[in-house]
Amino acid sequence: MKIAYFIGSAKNEENGVDRVLARLIREGEAHGVESVIVTGWVESPGVTYHVPIFTVPSMKFPLYRDYRLPFPWMKGFYKNLDAFHPDVIHIHSPDTSAWEALRYARKRGIPIMATHHTDFVRYLKYYHLSALKSFLWYLLRRLYNQLDLITTPSSVTAHDLLLHGVKHVKIIPWGTELERFNPSFRSDAWRAAVLKKTQKYIVLFVGRLTWEKDLKTLAETYALLREARDDFAMVVVGRGPNEEDLKQLMPGAVFLGYKEGRELSECYASSDIFLFPSSTETFGNVTIEAMASGIVPVVANEGGSRSLVKEGITGFLCASRDPKRFFETTNLLLNDEQLRKKMRAECISFAQSFSWSSVFQKMYELYRMLLEKK
Repeated sequence: MKIAYFIGSAKNEENGVDRVLARLIREGEAHGVESVIVTGWVESPGVTYHVPIFTVPSMKFPLYRDYRLPFPWMKGFYKNLDAFHPDVIHIHSPDTSAWEALRYARKRGIPIMATHHTDFVRYLKYYHLSALKSFLWYLLRRLYNQLDLITTPSSVTAHDLLLHGVKHVKIIPWGTELERFNPSFRSDAWRAAVLKKTQKYIVLFVGRLTWEKDLKTLAETYALLREARDDFAMVVVGRGPNEEDLKQLMPGAVFLGYKEGRELSECYASSDIFLFPSSTETFGNVTIEAMASGIVPVVANEGGSRSLVKEGITGFLCASRDPKRFFETTNLLLNDEQLRKKMRAECISFAQSFSWSSVFQKMYELYRMLLEKK
């Protein structure tokens, strides 16, 4: 089987979409699936994606400069894709390239599907563009309903899509790399370096540093914790366009920048609580990574994280953008070691069912179903 993946920008696994796509491709190779990528820009060819990559002209997206938007109506990939002869086209970002992918698929008679990774509509309010909400839903609905199938990783997001008129939606939760994210990576040396050899708890945040991750809620929660206690360190892992602004809002917090590989594994497994107030997740890759690593999540009761956390069992759900509630819950966990231990064990057990091999098997069955329908 041959799959052509379309994505606006191919980065070095810095965000959830790239990490998911890279893992799908690796799992596909193990099943004898050949893959190519069509994108407007690739950060480092051969680093994240070890498959042929066809690029089309693109420009920087004005609202998020780290993302490049392919120019519309660019057909430069046609010749290369014809030579590859894909069986299925799989879109991973509903941007301008997705529309050209649709035109190509219809001209060639190839099944085409998409995965809805990102809650673009909820992003609008963080850029003061809420007035465009109905228009964006119109564009998504118009694109998605011309495709053969839409997948999304959580029941919450699937319900949102169906509510707004998107048809043919299937739920396939993402996996996590259990060999990379587990308690064996806990490091006393890492803790000593972060805590400067003091005995404190570590509250961790991992994610892109952009306002749509509800960073202001994170900063306000941190401020309340600092007022109440001095026995913890706040560690922030990630980078993004709002990093410097966040540093100003969170004096005393430890900013480690972007981490990957063993360093990221140690960050998770060596911390005590995972604080993640983002309300715009369609799944919550970092949440399941934290749970697999054995740290208890405190997350927003909105978006994909709500599908992962069982209240009071594998973590806590807090009203979105409510720093007081996030503070109270994090404070409760810091004060109760036995509760943390009990919930930690539940988190590890729950995460074991999120293997990438089972995820790809479900996706592979969808590919086969599309081919059989053709």
